[in-house]
Amino acid sequence: MFNTTRMGLRRSLLAWLLVIFQFVFIGLILITSPVFDLKIWVIVMILIGLALGLWSIQTIRLGNFNISPLPKPHGIMIAHGPYRLIRHPMYTAILLVCWPLVLGHFSWLRLVMVVGLTIVLIAKLHLEESYLKKAFVAYLAYTRVSKKLIPFIW
Repeated sequence: MFNTTRMGLRRSLLAWLLVIFQFVFIGLILITSPVFDLKIWVIVMILIGLALGLWSIQTIRLGNFNISPLPKPHGIMIAHGPYRLIRHPMYTAILLVCWPLVLGHFSWLRLVMVVGLTIVLIAKLHLEESYLKKAFVAYLAYTRVSKKLIPFIW
């Protein structure tokens, strides 16, 4: 029991550290982005990312939404809306906003930030999936018919 609790605490700490790093990277990307000098393609990608993010939140409902990769105690598994094709559409939405912001106003430092964000989100989704497989019996079957982050690819 002690080892299980210790392991649970470590995983919970890791989950929240990933959330903190995620927001640090997003914040750094946003504060180093130009506000009035965005290229049209960057604006289009931001709008697509925001639309996907809002659709995802509307689909999952605020009561089931969790910023941490830890499932809510009485949460329900969602496999419709954008979740039909990708298991982590909110992460995809974040990347659809952040990558164009960096590439449209490039610097090597900003590239390091967005690569760091991508690594954090991938680590977070793998941790989240390990929790979801334990929380929902149907999740394993769902992983066979959906992609992680990019529809039809990965």
